[in-house]
Amino acid sequence: MTIIQIKHFLAILEYNSFSNAAEEMFVSQSALSKQIKSLENELGTSLFVRSNNKISLSPGGNLFSKYAKIINEAYEAMIRELSSLDESAPAGTVALGTLPLITDYSIMKILASFQKVSNIQVNITEGDQNLILHLLSTKKIDLAILRLDYVPKKSYEFHPIRSDDFVFVCSKKHRELLPEDFSAVSPKMLSGFSFIMLNKESDIYKLCADYFYRLNITPKIKFIAGRHLYLLNMVDTGLGVTLLPKNMVDTAVFPDLLVYPLEEPLDTLLGVAKLKHRILPLEAELLYNYFSGEEE
Repeated sequence: MTIIQIKHFLAILEYNSFSNAAEEMFVSQSALSKQIKSLENELGTSLFVRSNNKISLSPGGNLFSKYAKIINEAYEAMIRELSSLDESAPAGTVALGTLPLITDYSIMKILASFQKVSNIQVNITEGDQNLILHLLSTKKIDLAILRLDYVPKKSYEFHPIRSDDFVFVCSKKHRELLPEDFSAVSPKMLSGFSFIMLNKESDIYKLCADYFYRLNITPKIKFIAGRHLYLLNMVDTGLGVTLLPKNMVDTAVFPDLLVYPLEEPLDTLLGVAKLKHRILPLEAELLYNYFSGEEE
Protein backbone atom coordinates (compact mmCIF):
# COMPACT_ATOMS: atom_id res chain seq x y z
CA MET A 1 0.00 0.00 0.00
CA THR A 2 1.30 3.45 -0.89
CA ILE A 3 0.31 6.97 0.15
CA ILE A 4 -0.52 7.67 -3.52
CA GLN A 5 -3.06 4.82 -3.50
CA ILE A 6 -4.60 6.23 -0.33
CA LYS A 7 -4.79 9.73 -1.83
CA HIS A 8 -6.38 8.32 -4.99
CA PHE A 9 -8.95 6.46 -2.91
CA LEU A 10 -9.78 9.61 -0.91
CA ALA A 11 -10.05 11.67 -4.11
CA ILE A 12 -12.64 9.24 -5.51
CA LEU A 13 -14.47 9.45 -2.19
CA GLU A 14 -14.44 13.26 -2.27
CA TYR A 15 -15.49 13.70 -5.91
CA ASN A 16 -17.72 10.61 -6.06
CA SER A 17 -16.33 9.90 -9.51
CA PHE A 18 -13.31 8.10 -10.97
CA SER A 19 -13.06 10.55 -13.88
CA ASN A 20 -13.28 13.69 -11.74
CA ALA A 21 -10.81 12.26 -9.22
CA ALA A 22 -8.39 11.38 -12.01
CA GLU A 23 -8.61 14.94 -13.35
CA GLU A 24 -7.94 16.43 -9.92
CA MET A 25 -5.01 14.07 -9.30
CA PHE A 26 -3.56 14.74 -12.78
CA VAL A 27 -3.57 11.08 -13.82
CA SER A 28 -5.48 9.14 -16.45
CA GLN A 29 -8.66 7.35 -15.39
CA SER A 30 -7.13 3.98 -16.37
CA ALA A 31 -4.06 4.64 -14.19
CA LEU A 32 -6.31 5.58 -11.28
CA SER A 33 -8.41 2.43 -11.73
CA LYS A 34 -5.25 0.27 -11.75
CA GLN A 35 -4.09 1.84 -8.49
CA ILE A 36 -7.44 1.12 -6.83
CA LYS A 37 -7.51 -2.43 -8.22
CA SER A 38 -4.02 -3.05 -6.84
CA LEU A 39 -5.12 -1.69 -3.47
CA GLU A 40 -8.21 -3.91 -3.45
CA ASN A 41 -6.07 -6.96 -4.27
CA GLU A 42 -3.73 -6.16 -1.40
CA LEU A 43 -6.58 -5.65 1.06
CA GLY A 44 -8.49 -8.66 -0.20
CA THR A 45 -11.76 -6.78 -0.53
CA SER A 46 -13.54 -4.48 -2.96
CA LEU A 47 -13.68 -0.83 -1.95
CA PHE A 48 -16.36 0.49 -4.28
CA VAL A 49 -19.69 -0.75 -5.61
CA ARG A 50 -20.19 0.30 -9.23
CA SER A 51 -23.67 0.32 -10.80
CA ASN A 52 -25.32 2.40 -13.56
CA ASN A 53 -22.36 4.78 -13.78
CA LYS A 54 -22.64 5.45 -10.05
CA ILE A 55 -20.21 4.47 -7.33
CA SER A 56 -20.61 3.97 -3.60
CA LEU A 57 -18.48 2.53 -0.85
CA SER A 58 -18.65 -1.19 -0.17
CA PRO A 59 -18.67 -2.34 3.48
CA GLY A 60 -14.92 -2.86 3.17
CA GLY A 61 -14.49 0.55 1.56
CA ASN A 62 -16.46 2.20 4.32
CA LEU A 63 -14.18 0.65 6.95
CA PHE A 64 -11.04 1.42 4.97
CA SER A 65 -12.06 5.09 4.53
CA LYS A 66 -11.85 5.66 8.29
CA TYR A 67 -8.25 4.48 8.44
CA ALA A 68 -7.31 6.05 5.09
CA LYS A 69 -8.23 9.49 6.44
CA ILE A 70 -6.18 8.91 9.59
CA ILE A 71 -3.16 7.74 7.57
CA ASN A 72 -3.41 10.68 5.16
CA GLU A 73 -3.73 13.22 7.99
CA ALA A 74 -0.74 11.66 9.75
CA TYR A 75 1.26 11.79 6.52
CA GLU A 76 0.39 15.45 5.94
CA ALA A 77 1.29 16.27 9.56
CA MET A 78 4.64 14.50 9.15
CA ILE A 79 5.42 16.50 5.98
CA ARG A 80 4.55 19.76 7.74
CA GLU A 81 6.75 18.94 10.73
CA LEU A 82 9.64 17.90 8.52
CA SER A 83 9.24 21.12 6.52
CA SER A 84 9.28 23.15 9.73
CA LEU A 85 12.83 21.96 10.39
CA ASP A 86 13.84 24.23 7.51
CA GLU A 87 12.92 27.71 8.78
CA SER A 88 13.13 29.19 5.29
CA ALA A 89 10.61 26.72 3.82
CA PRO A 90 6.85 27.43 3.90
CA ALA A 91 4.93 25.30 6.41
CA GLY A 92 2.30 24.64 3.73
CA THR A 93 0.22 26.43 1.12
CA VAL A 94 -3.33 27.76 0.76
CA ALA A 95 -5.06 28.51 -2.55
CA LEU A 96 -7.06 31.72 -2.01
CA GLY A 97 -9.36 33.34 -4.55
CA THR A 98 -10.31 36.98 -4.14
CA LEU A 99 -12.13 39.88 -5.70
CA PRO A 100 -9.79 42.68 -6.86
CA LEU A 101 -10.19 44.61 -3.61
CA ILE A 102 -7.70 43.22 -1.10
CA THR A 103 -5.97 46.61 -0.86
CA ASP A 104 -9.28 48.49 -0.45
CA TYR A 105 -10.18 46.53 2.69
CA SER A 106 -6.69 45.92 4.17
CA ILE A 107 -6.98 42.20 3.38
CA MET A 108 -3.30 42.13 2.39
CA LYS A 109 -2.35 43.24 5.90
CA ILE A 110 -4.32 40.33 7.35
CA LEU A 111 -2.63 37.89 4.98
CA ALA A 112 0.80 39.29 5.80
CA SER A 113 0.09 38.93 9.51
CA PHE A 114 -1.12 35.35 9.00
CA GLN A 115 1.99 34.40 7.05
CA LYS A 116 4.21 35.92 9.71
CA VAL A 117 2.72 33.83 12.53
CA SER A 118 2.17 30.62 10.54
CA ASN A 119 4.88 30.56 7.83
CA ILE A 120 2.16 29.29 5.46
CA GLN A 121 2.34 30.40 1.83
CA VAL A 122 -0.87 31.90 0.39
CA ASN A 123 -1.28 31.61 -3.39
CA ILE A 124 -3.73 34.28 -4.60
CA THR A 125 -6.00 34.09 -7.64
CA GLU A 126 -7.92 37.28 -8.51
CA GLY A 127 -11.19 37.44 -10.44
CA ASP A 128 -14.80 38.58 -10.40
CA GLN A 129 -17.42 37.12 -8.06
CA ASN A 130 -18.71 34.52 -10.55
CA LEU A 131 -15.22 33.24 -11.41
CA ILE A 132 -14.13 32.98 -7.78
CA LEU A 133 -17.33 31.15 -6.80
CA HIS A 134 -16.81 28.74 -9.72
CA LEU A 135 -13.22 28.04 -8.63
CA LEU A 136 -14.41 27.49 -5.07
CA SER A 137 -17.29 25.18 -6.04
CA THR A 138 -15.00 23.09 -8.29
CA LYS A 139 -12.34 22.94 -5.53
CA LYS A 140 -9.70 24.70 -7.60
CA ILE A 141 -9.15 26.99 -4.61
CA ASP A 142 -9.51 26.38 -0.88
CA LEU A 143 -10.99 29.69 0.27
CA ALA A 144 -12.45 32.84 -1.28
CA ILE A 145 -12.73 36.51 -0.34
CA LEU A 146 -16.16 37.53 -1.62
CA ARG A 147 -19.12 39.79 -1.13
CA LEU A 148 -21.47 37.67 0.97
CA ASP A 149 -24.73 39.48 0.15
CA TYR A 150 -25.87 36.85 -2.38
CA VAL A 151 -23.72 33.83 -1.43
CA PRO A 152 -26.09 30.87 -0.78
CA LYS A 153 -25.76 29.55 2.78
CA LYS A 154 -26.84 26.06 1.70
CA SER A 155 -23.66 25.66 -0.37
CA TYR A 156 -21.05 27.72 1.49
CA GLU A 157 -19.87 28.57 4.99
CA PHE A 158 -18.32 31.95 5.68
CA HIS A 159 -16.88 34.39 8.20
CA PRO A 160 -17.76 38.10 7.77
CA ILE A 161 -14.69 40.34 7.66
CA ARG A 162 -15.83 43.88 6.81
CA SER A 163 -19.12 45.71 6.43
CA ASP A 164 -19.10 48.74 4.14
CA ASP A 165 -21.69 51.46 3.58
CA PHE A 166 -22.46 52.66 0.06
CA VAL A 167 -21.92 56.34 -0.72
CA PHE A 168 -22.94 58.72 -3.47
CA VAL A 169 -19.94 59.72 -5.58
CA CYS A 170 -19.86 62.68 -7.99
CA SER A 171 -17.58 65.27 -9.55
CA LYS A 172 -17.52 68.94 -8.65
CA LYS A 173 -19.51 69.55 -11.85
CA HIS A 174 -22.42 67.49 -10.50
CA ARG A 175 -22.21 69.06 -7.03
CA GLU A 176 -23.97 72.07 -8.52
CA LEU A 177 -27.09 69.95 -9.04
CA LEU A 178 -27.33 69.13 -5.33
CA PRO A 179 -28.93 71.40 -2.70
CA GLU A 180 -26.59 73.88 -1.08
CA ASP A 181 -27.04 72.44 2.41
CA PHE A 182 -27.86 68.78 3.02
CA SER A 183 -26.64 66.00 5.31
CA ALA A 184 -27.25 63.01 3.01
CA VAL A 185 -28.40 62.24 -0.54
CA SER A 186 -32.12 61.48 -0.60
CA PRO A 187 -33.97 59.18 -3.02
CA LYS A 188 -35.49 62.25 -4.68
CA MET A 189 -32.00 63.63 -5.38
CA LEU A 190 -30.87 60.30 -6.86
CA SER A 191 -33.64 60.29 -9.43
CA GLY A 192 -32.25 63.42 -11.09
CA PHE A 193 -28.83 62.03 -12.08
CA SER A 194 -27.33 59.90 -14.86
CA PHE A 195 -25.41 56.93 -13.41
CA ILE A 196 -22.27 55.02 -14.27
CA MET A 197 -22.49 51.47 -12.89
CA LEU A 198 -20.24 48.46 -12.55
CA ASN A 199 -20.92 45.55 -14.91
CA LYS A 200 -24.25 43.77 -14.54
CA GLU A 201 -22.63 40.53 -13.37
CA SER A 202 -21.15 42.22 -10.30
CA ASP A 203 -22.75 42.08 -6.87
CA ILE A 204 -22.30 45.86 -6.66
CA TYR A 205 -24.67 46.24 -9.62
CA LYS A 206 -27.16 43.77 -8.13
CA LEU A 207 -27.14 45.54 -4.76
CA CYS A 208 -27.72 48.89 -6.43
CA ALA A 209 -30.49 47.46 -8.64
CA ASP A 210 -32.27 46.05 -5.58
CA TYR A 211 -31.76 49.36 -3.78
CA PHE A 212 -33.31 51.38 -6.61
CA TYR A 213 -36.21 48.91 -6.82
CA ARG A 214 -36.82 49.24 -3.09
CA LEU A 215 -36.91 53.03 -3.41
CA ASN A 216 -39.16 52.83 -6.49
CA ILE A 217 -36.55 54.61 -8.61
CA THR A 218 -35.81 53.85 -12.26
CA PRO A 219 -32.20 55.02 -12.60
CA LYS A 220 -30.84 56.61 -15.75
CA ILE A 221 -27.83 54.40 -16.45
CA LYS A 222 -25.56 56.18 -18.94
CA PHE A 223 -22.47 53.93 -18.85
CA ILE A 224 -21.39 50.49 -17.60
CA ALA A 225 -17.76 50.08 -16.48
CA GLY A 226 -15.84 46.82 -16.16
CA ARG A 227 -13.74 47.81 -13.13
CA HIS A 228 -14.33 50.29 -10.37
CA LEU A 229 -11.17 52.33 -11.11
CA TYR A 230 -12.41 52.91 -14.67
CA LEU A 231 -15.77 53.86 -13.20
CA LEU A 232 -14.23 56.37 -10.79
CA ASN A 233 -12.19 57.89 -13.60
CA MET A 234 -15.39 58.37 -15.64
CA VAL A 235 -17.14 59.98 -12.66
CA ASP A 236 -14.10 62.20 -12.09
CA THR A 237 -14.35 63.52 -15.66
CA GLY A 238 -18.02 64.40 -15.14
CA LEU A 239 -19.65 61.70 -17.28
CA GLY A 240 -22.06 60.73 -14.51
CA VAL A 241 -22.41 59.80 -10.84
CA THR A 242 -22.32 56.45 -9.06
CA LEU A 243 -23.01 54.51 -5.87
CA LEU A 244 -20.11 52.50 -4.44
CA PRO A 245 -19.01 51.03 -1.10
CA LYS A 246 -17.06 53.76 0.69
CA ASN A 247 -13.81 51.77 0.93
CA MET A 248 -13.71 51.42 -2.86
CA VAL A 249 -13.56 55.19 -3.37
CA ASP A 250 -9.90 56.19 -3.23
CA THR A 251 -9.85 59.97 -2.84
CA ALA A 252 -6.04 59.89 -2.69
CA VAL A 253 -6.05 58.75 -6.34
CA PHE A 254 -9.08 60.88 -7.25
CA PRO A 255 -8.82 63.96 -4.95
CA ASP A 256 -11.49 65.92 -6.86
CA LEU A 257 -14.23 63.35 -6.27
CA LEU A 258 -16.95 64.25 -3.77
CA VAL A 259 -18.44 61.59 -1.50
CA TYR A 260 -21.75 61.86 0.37
CA PRO A 261 -23.71 59.44 2.58
CA LEU A 262 -27.09 58.08 1.51
CA GLU A 263 -30.23 59.09 3.38
CA GLU A 264 -31.63 55.58 2.86
CA PRO A 265 -28.68 53.36 3.84
CA LEU A 266 -27.24 50.58 1.70
CA ASP A 267 -24.38 48.35 2.78
CA THR A 268 -22.43 45.29 1.68
CA LEU A 269 -20.69 42.51 3.61
CA LEU A 270 -17.25 41.18 2.71
CA GLY A 271 -16.04 37.85 4.04
CA VAL A 272 -14.08 34.64 3.60
CA ALA A 273 -16.01 31.63 2.30
CA LYS A 274 -15.42 27.91 1.98
CA LEU A 275 -17.35 25.11 0.35
CA LYS A 276 -19.79 23.52 2.76
CA HIS A 277 -19.01 19.95 3.89
CA ARG A 278 -15.57 20.02 2.23
CA ILE A 279 -12.71 18.78 4.39
CA LEU A 280 -10.06 21.46 3.92
CA PRO A 281 -6.30 21.06 4.31
CA LEU A 282 -5.17 22.10 7.78
CA GLU A 283 -3.44 25.20 6.38
CA ALA A 284 -6.68 26.43 4.80
CA GLU A 285 -8.65 25.82 8.00
CA LEU A 286 -6.05 27.83 9.93
CA LEU A 287 -6.43 30.77 7.55
CA TYR A 288 -10.24 30.50 7.58
CA ASN A 289 -10.28 30.63 11.38
CA TYR A 290 -7.66 33.40 11.42
CA PHE A 291 -10.03 35.60 9.41
CA SER A 292 -12.75 35.03 12.02
CA GLY A 293 -10.65 37.01 14.49
CA GLU A 294 -10.55 39.95 12.06
CA GLU A 295 -14.33 40.48 11.91
CA GLU A 296 -15.45 44.05 12.54
